[in-house]
Amino acid sequence: MKGLKIKSFGQKHTSSNEINVLLVGNNPIEMSFIYEKLYDLKHKIKNIETAFSHEDMLKKINIMHPNCLLLDDNIGLNPLKAIVNSVNQLGTEAISITLLKSHNRQEITSGVQGYLMKEGVDGIKIYNALRNALKFKKTQQFFRIKYYSGKRSIKRMFI
Repeated sequence: MKGLKIKSFGQKHTSSNEINVLLVGNNPIEMSFIYEKLYDLKHKIKNIETAFSHEDMLKKINIMHPNCLLLDDNIGLNPLKAIVNSVNQLGTEAISITLLKSHNRQEITSGVQGYLMKEGVDGIKIYNALRNALKFKKTQQFFRIKYYSGKRSIKRMFI
């Protein structure tokens, strides 16, 4: 599997208890509402940035090295799939993806670690969802690395 290395998994730009969040959406009003909720938790969340396009998101990922992405589902199905695929193919470190949903309908299922309804959301709920999604993503990436490295060593035994 391309891009998965134990050395790259061990390199971190932030400590395990610091959360850097990148908000991605196309509605500035909803993004500012979520931004304010996250800003109230500035003692728990280190850095919060917003992006309104796919290109802007990729630039900010390279600059700020977020470990959590909050995606708004109002950007459409095709842009959502493109963003999720491009983030999951980066492979440099664990970036968890949480989808902010306005409706309880299933849009995309693979590549997203958590879902959060916009209705009645507060800062603590967002923080807990981000933390749980980040733990899930790091565990998933760790097992993927161990699986492929173990598979390689078993092949070497038979060759």
